[in-house]
Amino acid sequence: MSVSGVRPGSRSSRRSAGSSRRLGGASADGGAPAAHADEPQFQPCAATASLLLYAVDNLIICLHHDTLALDRRFDRHRDPVVWLAADNVSERSAGRSVVSYDSGQTALVWDLLTGDELARFVSYEQIRVAAWLRNGNIAFGAY
Repeated sequence: MSVSGVRPGSRSSRRSAGSSRRLGGASADGGAPAAHADEPQFQPCAATASLLLYAVDNLIICLHHDTLALDRRFDRHRDPVVWLAADNVSERSAGRSVVSYDSGQTALVWDLLTGDELARFVSYEQIRVAAWLRNGNIAFGAY
């Protein structure tokens, strides 16, 4: 038994061994270079009651939960999207508003159903997180 409690050669062991290359650290087989500490480890994604959203570079793709059929695509970011946050809590626009933030330090608030851009913010510092409040406002956080 290994230190982590997973038997060597088991499915969990193989998965974690293969993922270490993506999470940083040098590849033993001389593969891709190690990821930098400031690079995102996961693709930016968010979900509402009926849609799954994820970002690929500067494009945000919206898929239906049940069928994974493409609903719409948003391409208003100029730089790669770093994170997404869907409004699932406010009384005003729950499940309808989304905020996305790109590496150029621009946050876009947009209407998920119409695709309209509701607001655009540019930050001086890198924003790491956003949370929707019950009154429909967004709280941004940087550290």
